[in-house]
Amino acid sequence: MPSQHHQILKVKKSKSDFYNANIKKDSEDYKMANIALAYYRDEVGQELLMFKKENSTAIYRWLHYIEQNFDEIFQNLEVDYIVRALGSNETSNTNQNTPLDLIGGLLAKKFNAKYVTDILTKDRTEQLKFAGNQYNRKQILDHKYSCDLSGLKKDATYLIIDDVTTTGTTFGEIHRTIKEASNNQAKLHNFALVKTLWNRDYTSDKQSYNEKFYQQLIA
Repeated sequence: MPSQHHQILKVKKSKSDFYNANIKKDSEDYKMANIALAYYRDEVGQELLMFKKENSTAIYRWLHYIEQNFDEIFQNLEVDYIVRALGSNETSNTNQNTPLDLIGGLLAKKFNAKYVTDILTKDRTEQLKFAGNQYNRKQILDHKYSCDLSGLKKDATYLIIDDVTTTGTTFGEIHRTIKEASNNQAKLHNFALVKTLWNRDYTSDKQSYNEKFYQQLIA
């Protein structure tokens, strides 16, 4: 009899584009993992908001879930460097004590990788909260990120982390700048805690998954 966790993973591996569900090949012909743990809805959404507001209980819950389920989440993925996306009000990672930095540190330990905090910069801050569709988000973020890989291997594997992914635009912009800095040698993967959905896409199976995930998160 499979565990409840394995049953939940089967739900996740339907047609969603996260939690290792879609392993896609990009133009460099390597497999890219797009991973998120749950949907930015209901109780899970509230836990994510508390995480962003630096609530200690919420931070512990997300860290604990990732640590306890690391092998099932990442499934033998090998990573050299962990890099976090910059927040909307950041142009560089000067504050290295955010909740997402704690996630980065944990993942670096679990992957036996290096958490790098100084390779990404943006030319200005941006607000994506009300940007809407992917086209608008791309217009806002287009070529805003820069990357300096001095002292790092260019043919390395990077895991880009963020707390929320909506259209994948932020991940795409970070991919662009790291690929340019590495002369297209870097391999890139994405990890977010949650993925946002339009109301019409929040189907009953996704809602059921979220409810089960939430119970595991707070256990």
